[in-house]
Amino acid sequence: MSFDIVTMGPLLCEIMRKELDKPLDRPADFSGPYPSGDTAIMLNAAAKLGARCAMIGVVGNDGFGRCVTDRLKESGADCSMVRVHPEASTGVAFVCYYSDGSRSFLYHVHHAAPGMLTADDVDLDKIRDAKWLHVSGFALSTNQNSADAVYKMVKGASEKTKVCFDPNIRPEALSVEEIKELCHPVLERADVIFPSRGEAMMFTGAATDDEGCRQWALEGKIVVLKNGAAGCRIYAGDEVIQVPGFQVEEVDPTGAGDTFCGAFLTAMIEGKSLTECARFANAAGAMSVRKRGPMEGAPSREELEAFLKEAGSPEA
Repeated sequence: MSFDIVTMGPLLCEIMRKELDKPLDRPADFSGPYPSGDTAIMLNAAAKLGARCAMIGVVGNDGFGRCVTDRLKESGADCSMVRVHPEASTGVAFVCYYSDGSRSFLYHVHHAAPGMLTADDVDLDKIRDAKWLHVSGFALSTNQNSADAVYKMVKGASEKTKVCFDPNIRPEALSVEEIKELCHPVLERADVIFPSRGEAMMFTGAATDDEGCRQWALEGKIVVLKNGAAGCRIYAGDEVIQVPGFQVEEVDPTGAGDTFCGAFLTAMIEGKSLTECARFANAAGAMSVRKRGPMEGAPSREELEAFLKEAGSPEA
């Protein structure tokens, strides 16, 4: 089977505080588990929207592993390249939310099943003809074995296969120079980049994200700067397109940017214009925040089309 999108990365379950302003160093109630992981959230969204998707990763032989893989399968994603580790536990992310909109995460990833991913988990024969490979900085920064698996996937792909890169990497974990070195092989190969605010500046050394995105665009890349509820801005050659977002009642913002990426790629595969891709993705991202849990609000194709029809022109 030829896939539209193949990705890899940490497969997690998320456990979140039920109430605001309950820090992770104090007793309080949690809810979950919710299937999670940045690339998995992206793939779940794309699969629900009709793309042929495949996941590469490692989970434990436990309930959390089944929680995330069952969700991906239900959405239509291929999980035949997800390895079940007989001894390691599935990755977990604990999260709490604060009244000011900030979040705090505690990850059990590096020494759990996601940290067991190696280059041997990449079957090039199965992915060589994929239309797109999606890479995130989170997958690259898990450990060196995970980075090597990403490099093998990207270098072993067909010349016809396109690569998109979502930086999604924490400068608190690594220095800026370490991040640049780690991501360079992927950035060099990337056809599309999905930076969030501050990331284009960090990677290019530009004074602003706008300058950084323009620099990448002049190198021949399509750059989609994610701006949350404000929508996104596309840089292609010397063209800049601002596409406003949709106003919704936010319940849980986690995963909105990943859902956005999955929808944008799906729209590109279908041959939509960049503006149409952005509006499609803005809608999917907006819809995703209306439910608790990073995958719970990802829309089906029918739900997304109904949302767009009802919304009409997005608000500026």
